[in-house]
Amino acid sequence: LLPAALKYARAAGADVLVRADDPDDAGWPAEADAAIEASGVAAGLDACLRLVRRGGVVVQLGMLPPGRSPFAGNLVVSREIELRGAFRFDGEFDAALDLLAAEPAFDALVGAVVPVRDAESAFELAADRSRSCKVLIDFGTDPAL
Repeated sequence: LLPAALKYARAAGADVLVRADDPDDAGWPAEADAAIEASGVAAGLDACLRLVRRGGVVVQLGMLPPGRSPFAGNLVVSREIELRGAFRFDGEFDAALDLLAAEPAFDALVGAVVPVRDAESAFELAADRSRSCKVLIDFGTDPAL
């Protein structure tokens, strides 16, 4: 987990910041009704399963690395946790764009806006999580298009 992720979460308006890889972090709440794991890190899924209340819901949104990813699966059974997966959502894009447009705090998440002619460098930048959170490709300003 990169420290920059906490910076981005704060910029987006998070009230409480905790590291998923630090179960002793004083910021953790006692329990939650639901938790969304969006980092794609096994420690994040494990933390969600440990944090959610008995009968709570955990949504796995982040893509875990290929292969085996250890997590506390026994908690799903013993605490009757509902574990849901979400993949390739597209029906929410209009609502998401409206939210992004209405909330200026999200502007801080955009690390760069790159013209489409430089798309390859945009993908390289986006792949380096230590340098960027979100990179946008601008299709509208290239006069060659």
